[in-house]
Amino acid sequence: MIFDSIPSLFKIYYLETLNMKIIIFLITLFFNYSASAEINLEANTTGIWSITPTAQQNRWLIIHNLTEAQTTGIYHIEVIGRDKKAPAWHTNTLAAHIAINKPALLKSIIKPLKKGDVYPESFDDALSKWQKENDGKGGAICTASVIECIK
Repeated sequence: MIFDSIPSLFKIYYLETLNMKIIIFLITLFFNYSASAEINLEANTTGIWSITPTAQQNRWLIIHNLTEAQTTGIYHIEVIGRDKKAPAWHTNTLAAHIAINKPALLKSIIKPLKKGDVYPESFDDALSKWQKENDGKGGAICTASVIECIK
């Protein structure tokens, strides 16, 4: 056998290292599967989802066409931010409107929220402008993460 000529301490170290690598691989596989498991967007009827925050700001998005998007596959969202030390009513519109496909949206959201809706006027105006682009066919559709699309 290959291990017969190897000192015992090395055998133990090698086997422990191999076992740890297998365990780390299995944990990584589990978490990757869990993170990519299908999220039911429609179950969160508020349409409000947290996205990656910055050190100074919490950020979230609002899906404005949750029912229609089930058919079209295009979600019309608004992205909002609030400084972590700011009062709840002091929000900033980070993107008044983004049209985004479902895979890009799913890789962007973290968890559903119950609160965080804002007045829809800035979204409505930006959506109207988007709809008029390309001779009324609509503008660009984001296929990257929300964070990449607002840069």
